[in-house]
Amino acid sequence: MTIEAPPFQIDSGYLADRKKEIREKIIPWEGLARAGVISEDEANHIKILEKQSRENKNSTILSELELYTNTILNLLSKLGVNSRDEVLKNVLVLINDILLDLPNQEFADSLLKLSKLDESLPFDPFLKHLEDSNIDIKILSLYNLTILLSRAGKNDVKVNGEILNQIFGVLSTQLIDNNKDLHLPFIGIQLLQELVIVKQFKVTYLKNASSYFSPINKLISNMAKLPNSSGLQLLYNVLLTTWVLSFNADINKVLVHKFPELIGNLLTISKDSIKLKVVRMSVSILKNFISVSVSGSEKFKTIKLVLFHDGLNSIKVLQDRKFASNSSDEELSNDLAYLNDSLTEVVQNKLTSLDEYLTELENPNLISWSSPTHKSTEFWLENSGKFKDSSYKLVKKILEILSSKQTPIVKLILLNDLQFLIQNLGNDLVSFINEEKDGQYKLLIMGLLESNDGDSELKYQALKTIQLLVGHNF
Repeated sequence: MTIEAPPFQIDSGYLADRKKEIREKIIPWEGLARAGVISEDEANHIKILEKQSRENKNSTILSELELYTNTILNLLSKLGVNSRDEVLKNVLVLINDILLDLPNQEFADSLLKLSKLDESLPFDPFLKHLEDSNIDIKILSLYNLTILLSRAGKNDVKVNGEILNQIFGVLSTQLIDNNKDLHLPFIGIQLLQELVIVKQFKVTYLKNASSYFSPINKLISNMAKLPNSSGLQLLYNVLLTTWVLSFNADINKVLVHKFPELIGNLLTISKDSIKLKVVRMSVSILKNFISVSVSGSEKFKTIKLVLFHDGLNSIKVLQDRKFASNSSDEELSNDLAYLNDSLTEVVQNKLTSLDEYLTELENPNLISWSSPTHKSTEFWLENSGKFKDSSYKLVKKILEILSSKQTPIVKLILLNDLQFLIQNLGNDLVSFINEEKDGQYKLLIMGLLESNDGDSELKYQALKTIQLLVGHNF
């Protein structure tokens, strides 16, 4: 007889301790039956299981699988949100133990079969308790849902996207995005990783990827500052989940566009981490961002972004390290070679100083004085004419960023760029800014004179730009 792979288990001493404490609490099942909360038969069935060893409990359930499937799920359904927390936690731990203990996931399969009788089963009784205020109840509900969904997904059972969206939302906002208790992100990221392994679930994740990934990006940004801290296992799991996601080209496009700083943080982690598994994972994600692209143009944009973060030098530094130079880690060596070849080819054959500037326009959060283009008279003399192309497409992009909720320093830099352009393009650009959209572009710049952020330098640069627009003689 073939023994299937065991169900997914969370690696968390914190959760193991909480489950142990919950099991040890005595639940008055008979009293609940007298109060009409559950039936007498349900109370008797649960009491039988409580008195048995783990092995005997499993045998009892398998001998009457349908009976115990219905009994336990009925119990969960009858218990309301934010009521009888200790009873609910006990039932959720019981379900979790049975799901994890039966070697061929018979209990999971029995629960999933209930969907043939009622489309809301078996997920709805768990989903409603995601609204519970008790964090243990949320975690246990999510854990059980993840085991069931993973089983369904790997057996190609179609799962309603709304169920997945609800779970992804709770995982992202209430567990992963939690800086007060690191046990919660550690648990949440493992649950998410197990779900996005399944292809159909990854497709659902894609639809709200920028929202769902935001707390993961925040974690990576924070851990990039101290990649060798005590949260090393959390960092690895976060990177592993990102790596799983990075095998989808559409998700890569979202992540690279929405979180351009992610590439810089991955490079930092790969250079600074002392753990080989962390270095390997960071490099592999970067490799996937480039190799798994929706188009050649997206691949080129990603390479430009890696180069913008000094990626070629970082890759060369990594290649000189012992694990890469002596090929002791073949997979890592191959990924580094791919990155080096891809970046070098673009640098030698395609990249221009304008590409560096365009990378910043495509990713406004990266606009910085550290790029020499902003202060280079030579750059603007050479490239200003290109800003007239496609009806001033690039100028429109600059003005669009100026109108967005960017930092004062970003707006100040772009005003500096506009001044170079006005000086080089003359009346053509002045007329465009003054007259396009009934003068709205000019009003936008004038509005920066009244900026409420208290930045006097920004107001000064706005004034200089207006003076060029209204008083320059060419």
